[in-house]
Amino acid sequence: MATRRRGRSLLVAVVCLVTLAVAAGGGWWAARATLEPQAQAKETAAPEVVWAEATTSSVGRSLPLSTTLRQPARTVASNALPGVVLSASAGEVEQGSTIYDVAGTPVRVVEGEVPFYRDLARKLTGEDVAQLQQALIDLGHLEGSADGDFGWRTERAVKAWQKELGQQQTGTIPLGELVAVDRLPTVVQLGESIVRGATLGGGEEAVLAPTGEQHFVLVVTQDQARMIPAEATVEVTWQEQVWQAVIAGSEQDEFGNTEFTLTAPDGGPVCGDACETLPGDAQVTLRSEVVIVPEISGTAVPAAAVHTRADGSAYVITESGETEVTVAGSGGGIAIVEGIDVGTRVQALAGAATAPGPAPEAPGTGDDGGTGESPAPTEG
Repeated sequence: MATRRRGRSLLVAVVCLVTLAVAAGGGWWAARATLEPQAQAKETAAPEVVWAEATTSSVGRSLPLSTTLRQPARTVASNALPGVVLSASAGEVEQGSTIYDVAGTPVRVVEGEVPFYRDLARKLTGEDVAQLQQALIDLGHLEGSADGDFGWRTERAVKAWQKELGQQQTGTIPLGELVAVDRLPTVVQLGESIVRGATLGGGEEAVLAPTGEQHFVLVVTQDQARMIPAEATVEVTWQEQVWQAVIAGSEQDEFGNTEFTLTAPDGGPVCGDACETLPGDAQVTLRSEVVIVPEISGTAVPAAAVHTRADGSAYVITESGETEVTVAGSGGGIAIVEGIDVGTRVQALAGAATAPGPAPEAPGTGDDGGTGESPAPTEG
């Protein structure tokens, strides 16, 4: 009986030992199966080095928009002729131009600052007579100077002008046939009543001319306004001329847009001493570029190739080792640096040669403004 009990105990011990051995072996296999792929993955995660060649490029950012030139107008003459309007010709005018016709009588513009207020005829003198005489001289009907004395020579010249216009040659000019405009040539507007077919009784607002004031404004949406810093410069183009402008102030219009007021850097008009080359329309649209980040050109490397030390200095790794550089600007995945020559090979990580990297930014630049191509990487 005792022998049987000892045999049973020995069997139980053997079974326990086998079970422990199997469990230990399974744990070892699981650990090996789990750890070995991770070690292999860790070994293959090392980044591949790529070499890129420094090139010449530029960075910067600008926003193409339009500047509006606003030129306020004022009333310079009321209509003094009754009858039906046969024609109306607003727009660009010069000395002697007909701007509208009432019942066969043309109304003409003459350069001058004094409004015409009376019939002009022999023996009259004054500034209004001198304005008429200067127009006759400019049109080739009168010789000599504009002395402001309506004599026989002026009368003869008026008759010649009337003949040219197909009018009765009276030698006098009734009130209402001439309109004085400060500066010619210019662009004039006609009052709302001066339209072809309208019947006039006299006294209607007839002619509006520019006051000489010029306001340059940049009208943008709220989203665009958020992109434009207060220190941004604006390049305004008219024909072959390019003017530099700065933002002098801003306000919101009735539609929720932002209106930036522009002036020259010295605070004067944007057009400087060339304002007379602009058309005299009430509104003129001018092509513009808002320079958000000034363009910087120079030696370009991938932004990912530029490294920063703890003291803030920057360097790139060339074939000669670490080379200190100065970052003049960065944007669009490239950095403009000083300290290496074009053609120098610099080290960057694979796949990062044309992507934005940790290049330190120069004052006033940002990663949104690349205008040149990223340097092409070459295999190491």
